[in-house]
Amino acid sequence: MNFYISIDPGIKKCGLLLADTESGKVIEAGIASSKKFFYVVSEWNTDYEIVNIIIGNGTNSNYVANQLKLLNFLNIKYVNEKGSTLRARFRYWEIWPPNYLIRWLPKKILFPPENLDAIVALLLLEDFLECTFIWPGKLDIKTWP
Repeated sequence: MNFYISIDPGIKKCGLLLADTESGKVIEAGIASSKKFFYVVSEWNTDYEIVNIIIGNGTNSNYVANQLKLLNFLNIKYVNEKGSTLRARFRYWEIWPPNYLIRWLPKKILFPPENLDAIVALLLLEDFLECTFIWPGKLDIKTWP
């Protein structure tokens, strides 16, 4: 199995995603503070054989990359994250379609109830690998303190 970690770096929080490229499925996803995201990444690296870590090249990407390099993660790749937050709103509604009553409203005016950082991390990975991943229905977006 080939496992990738994708990170949407932010000043206060990071969107994190672990995916298996062979099955095309998201394994785990969530949001962690920028001060503690590396604990989650280290745990995933212990449990899975990580091929690459994908990082959005925007806000706080240098800090995130430097923290990972301090932990001897050298297989880091960058991807352009311009416009990814807006795209994440649309991707959210693809994964979790709105209920019947609001389904007919334009997606532009719908705001997802969840924090989108993990969905942005999904988009970054999909952009990097040029493929679409499956988000298993039971998989919730976690929040790590």
